[in-house]
Amino acid sequence: MIRPLDPSSDLELDQYLALESALDEHTYGGSQALTREQLRAQFSESPYWTVRRWVAIAEVIEGGELLVGRANAFMPLQENLETISVEVSVHPAFRGQGIATALVEEALIPAIRESGRSLVEGYGEIPADGDPDSPEQPVNRLARRLGITRKNLAVCRALALPLEASLLQTLQAEAEERIGEYRIELWDGEIPEEHLEAYGLLMRQLELDEPDEDVEHEAPDYTPERIRESERRMREAGTLRITAVAVAPDGSFAGNSEVHLHESADSTLGWQENTLVMPEHRGHRLGLALKVATHRQLGERAPQLRSLVTWNSHVNPWMIEINEKLGYRVLYRELVLQGRPAL
Repeated sequence: MIRPLDPSSDLELDQYLALESALDEHTYGGSQALTREQLRAQFSESPYWTVRRWVAIAEVIEGGELLVGRANAFMPLQENLETISVEVSVHPAFRGQGIATALVEEALIPAIRESGRSLVEGYGEIPADGDPDSPEQPVNRLARRLGITRKNLAVCRALALPLEASLLQTLQAEAEERIGEYRIELWDGEIPEEHLEAYGLLMRQLELDEPDEDVEHEAPDYTPERIRESERRMREAGTLRITAVAVAPDGSFAGNSEVHLHESADSTLGWQENTLVMPEHRGHRLGLALKVATHRQLGERAPQLRSLVTWNSHVNPWMIEINEKLGYRVLYRELVLQGRPAL
């Protein structure tokens, strides 16, 4: 049975959390231990986007129901107003039974039609050595039904934790060979009020510079209000942030990097988020210095973490090189798919 998610149901949220944990453990070797209220905070409304959610319910024993899949339709409200992003995931133990197809047919295609949006976007995993254009890849079968095709190819990598201190020392020394008069600052928690506008420019530049091949995407304006709204949502969902910024000799910001963690001591999975060096400041190994600075914090701030996950476009060799020096290893490749289907 496919139906909308009921966020008021404690039982449904518990099963949703169990699905999320199973998906993350299967793919990344770790998971995040959110509470029901933290999950509800993630589901709360935003002035910047709206999301519709559905679940797939299976009767695994007579009279016993289990949440075995989910689908989301994400619609930006401030930019990319033609775009609707869709996503489907199925519990690893229930794949190959047509559940993803049912979610596409019964939930996502009607939602796309109702939205009136013309540009459909989706993401999907393939094995690290898989052919991204093979029609036999499950993601490509679903993409054909949605009328979308590959526009970019990203690579998901994971870093096994904890890191050896000697590796970080070696990489720190390498960064210091070129860093000159630049310096790295670490921030814990919210962006300082006096730096909100400058930090917003870094975030926008990250999206402008993202090497995403043929993907259609309008970079948002990261206003102080938008940053504070994001921080509020993170705080209510139990997400902690380690932020590093590179400061140029003239005092301006030259780059940034963020790692996101969950506050629970039972959460073993973290996310390496954005890393950017502004165009005029490249060539000083600031990207490496920023990541070394945040990764040094992990042993002290989150010793329970087993895995840190990140994504890069396959046409971003500079960041891939840094990640591989730190020890990130390929988990899978991710297709970025878009199209303007006549559904």
